[in-house]
Amino acid sequence: MRQRKNRKAPSPALQDRLAALEDMAATKGISVHYDRLEAAGLKLKGGICAVKGEYHIFVDRRKPVVDKIELLQDYLCHPLSHDIPKLEE
Repeated sequence: MRQRKNRKAPSPALQDRLAALEDMAATKGISVHYDRLEAAGLKLKGGICAVKGEYHIFVDRRKPVVDKIELLQDYLCHPLSHDIPKLEE
């Protein structure tokens, strides 16, 4: 049986900052998804894409809170570029 690593809980200030960024994303109409981003043994970085005109940010749920904050800040605090991958279903 695998043992989980004992990680310290993030500070309330970091949790509040992450929640504020998630709220900012929601007000901009961007969905934030926390998933295990791994396929066929490859760990994916996460990122943003557009599906049917709606933007989605994917974040690896195993990342530390500080890394999640950085990723969300990168996408939310700067104008969205025009080269975001678009998926049509």
